Amino acid sequence: MSDLFTCPDYLQPLEQQGCVDPARGWTPTPITLPSGARAPAYLKTHSWGEFVFDFEIARAYQSHGLDYYPKLVCAVPFTPVPGARLLGQNPDQQQQLIEGLIRTAHSARASSAHVLYPLDDEAEQLARAGWIQRDQIRYVWDQRGYRSFDDFLAALSHKRRKNMRSERRQIAQLGFEIEWHSAHDFSANERAQLYALYASTYHARGQTPYLNAACLNDWMQRFGARMPFCVARKDGRIEAMAFYFVDGARLCGRHWGSASDAALLHFELCYYQGIDYAITHGLQHFDAGVQGEHKLLRGFDACTVPSMHWFAHTDFHRALSAHFEHERADVAAHLAMLQRHSAYRSG
Repeated sequence: MSDLFTCPDYLQPLEQQGCVDPARGWTPTPITLPSGARAPAYLKTHSWGEFVFDFEIARAYQSHGLDYYPKLVCAVPFTPVPGARLLGQNPDQQQQLIEGLIRTAHSARASSAHVLYPLDDEAEQLARAGWIQRDQIRYVWDQRGYRSFDDFLAALSHKRRKNMRSERRQIAQLGFEIEWHSAHDFSANERAQLYALYASTYHARGQTPYLNAACLNDWMQRFGARMPFCVARKDGRIEAMAFYFVDGARLCGRHWGSASDAALLHFELCYYQGIDYAITHGLQHFDAGVQGEHKLLRGFDACTVPSMHWFAHTDFHRALSAHFEHERADVAAHLAMLQRHSAYRSG
């Protein structure tokens, strides 16, 4: 798997354009080795923008008169996409990065260190070093030899296939012109429209957007065709958009926004168009983001992804190890239930 989300072209705009800085509770604290091995890490004074939720742990620390923040997080800000986090050439370098994370946490007087959305082999190495694992369910579409979107539909159960066709037909009747574009294709005015649509999803919830316009524009300049946009226009104006990244053989859906009240437009731009794009461009996987059991009904498969955790306070580490063990069993049981309700035809 390639490392688009940990490459400088992705991380630098977040840090240089002010989305990630100490004033916003993210202090870049990368772990680096003379060999060039590295792990992206941040000292955090809150838990937002991570998507592995530990607010209850923070409250437990507080109830015992302990500070949970700062904590050290090895992750990609605002990007809950699984991938390499310990960027070394071999297990020895990865082990040195793990040791570097713990040393940095100690020197910063951090309560804990966390590696979010690592690869499975990284999680196994962290577990051998005494870190404890949490699991989270996510939904991913996989290419199963489909030559077209109709091929994909044919693999679904009758009910799910009928529902998808109905949803797509309803959107088609609204008269949107839906097109894909490279990030390089847009004018300055259109880029402003795209950012306004992205920001509107946060403003509607009374929140400040994680990304600013400068970061989005920087990404667009750096990634071009590797950052495709699916846009819905009416009368020449962009009414809705979703943007993605192409990471090797994987399509990753990131954010969307809409000025339209068409309820099904989200499914069209964020799921169906993404599946069609992946099939057309020979991609093997489509990761549409965290959460959302409704994805299961639309051809995505449920799976789990780990996160790894180390707590400086030995009693908390021991207690949370037991808690996470029970939590993993609950997640596994829920995953088994979800897999019994796949959108695909049985047999």
